[in-house]
Amino acid sequence: MKQLNKDIKRLFTFCLLSSFLFVIGIPLIPIFAGKSWIIMTLGIVFVVFGFYGMPILWVNFASFKGLKRVVEAVEEENLYTNSEIAMHLQINERQVYENIKKAINKKYLVGYKYDGKTLDVNKNKEKKVVLHKKVCKNCGGKLEKVGDSWHCPYCGVEFSFEQID
Repeated sequence: MKQLNKDIKRLFTFCLLSSFLFVIGIPLIPIFAGKSWIIMTLGIVFVVFGFYGMPILWVNFASFKGLKRVVEAVEEENLYTNSEIAMHLQINERQVYENIKKAINKKYLVGYKYDGKTLDVNKNKEKKVVLHKKVCKNCGGKLEKVGDSWHCPYCGVEFSFEQID
């Protein structure tokens, strides 16, 4: 949830910046039209960025707020099916499905298994790699695998897999 809030704050900052640049850019164009072409050009850039970028950023911000609401419904209100979340938030199940997939892909929802309809708490334990050091029981040398057995190059003894484990 911390990462999601951080991303929302960052996006909100860009939304405000694009809105501010749009408003500032409009008067820069006529005021500096005959005086300074650099500031006038900067005003044009601000207006174009604000005109095209601002709506896209605000719509993206709204979708992140909807995503946050779905994540809150799962983590704080313990709602785990698409239908429960959709009914609770008054949105359709397709939106819930898309938001849960997005939240899992961006790691806003961690520790859940999702089958497309239901979230389950992941109770699987992390698999740990166990490294077996294959050493000779006679001399302590490193064994080499030869066919279906292990061979010690130092003392020449062969061990079967059962004798090693």
